[in-house]
Amino acid sequence: MTNFERVQWVISEELRIPKEKITEDSQFIEDLNFDSLDHIEVVLGIEKEFDVEISDDEIDDVHNVKDLLRLLEDIA
Repeated sequence: MTNFERVQWVISEELRIPKEKITEDSQFIEDLNFDSLDHIEVVLGIEKEFDVEISDDEIDDVHNVKDLLRLLEDIA
């Protein structure tokens, strides 16, 4: 499973969004309707799935799936 597929799975499972709606270009707020609680749930799910810790400062610059994938590459 690729990192994108893993991220897609976490978002889909945490927020009950069909995987088909989640693309690398999906914007969290505009396309996936994330709110602040959604962000927390997804970050916790990503941390568990990838066995990493993501700081508040790091996640502040993440606005879409592609940003999240870049961050994971940087910290993994």
